[in-house]
Amino acid sequence: MKVVFSVLWILCPLLMLGQNSNYIAVAESGDGIFSILRKQGLNPTKYYAEFVALNEKNLRNGSELHLGRAYLIPYAADSFKKTAVQVRTDNKMEESIFKSELAEISPKSTKLKNAVIYLISGNSVDGTSASVNKLTDEITLNLAQELMVHGAQVYLIESEAENKHALVQKSPYKKTEGAMAPLSQMQEYVEIINKKYLKHQGKYQRLLITRVNDDITDEHCEVSVYHHNSSENGRRIAANIQRTFNENSIESKPFREYTEIFIDKNNLYLAKNALPAITLIEIGNGKKPTIEDTILVNANQELLSNIITSGVLNDYADLEIEK
Repeated sequence: MKVVFSVLWILCPLLMLGQNSNYIAVAESGDGIFSILRKQGLNPTKYYAEFVALNEKNLRNGSELHLGRAYLIPYAADSFKKTAVQVRTDNKMEESIFKSELAEISPKSTKLKNAVIYLISGNSVDGTSASVNKLTDEITLNLAQELMVHGAQVYLIESEAENKHALVQKSPYKKTEGAMAPLSQMQEYVEIINKKYLKHQGKYQRLLITRVNDDITDEHCEVSVYHHNSSENGRRIAANIQRTFNENSIESKPFREYTEIFIDKNNLYLAKNALPAITLIEIGNGKKPTIEDTILVNANQELLSNIITSGVLNDYADLEIEK
């Protein structure tokens, strides 16, 4: 019992401070200041000095951690735990997208520091395999990470598990009879996105949907990009993303700027009711293309996410130059 009281006596001041601005992490085997900060989603170069100041009495030789001891972590609004957030439509709860992965993630730039990007992983439940759904999710998660490390605030909007892949029809271009997400679910997406949009009003805000329409069985895939015809911002970011895919195409056909307009009910509902401009990136194997003119690229998840991120970076930079 005395041991318990001793531990509580040591931790109590830390806990009280944590309620105000900081929180606690326990040093694990092999941890140094850089690794413990990185595990908490903080840029260790930026927050190193503040960590030392907060914990100077609890460090060995001024910079070494004691295994098993609790350390105060600086409060950081730009922590990856806060800048990449998953939001569930069923309970509106928010949680960090990345947890154990944070130890391996490093910031790359602050080029998107005033950008807010909403991501949806959208697939039809009609004839879509588990492997396709998994691939779509992986591409979306890679995209979330890439946007985050360039300074963007990222919100991954997730529906209930059983309805997760019913967001977008089988084809965003043709009107088909695929399974549709119920209107109430679409309204939940819009409600969450619009509340966040108003919170971040004045910033660059975009909504991106990624969708895989078939199993990718070889090393290549075909990509098409869609937007709403009445949205100039949507047309613009779609064009920037499409241009970046063109630059990474493995085909030698002439470069042509184009994007497609989606017309199905789900996409139109989002486009007409969600406040940020919406763009959809569809990825397939080319065996059942929804449009004739697609872009052939390498079917690498990280590459696909990097290309989309580059398109967002270009779109954001263009707008900044015009200001």
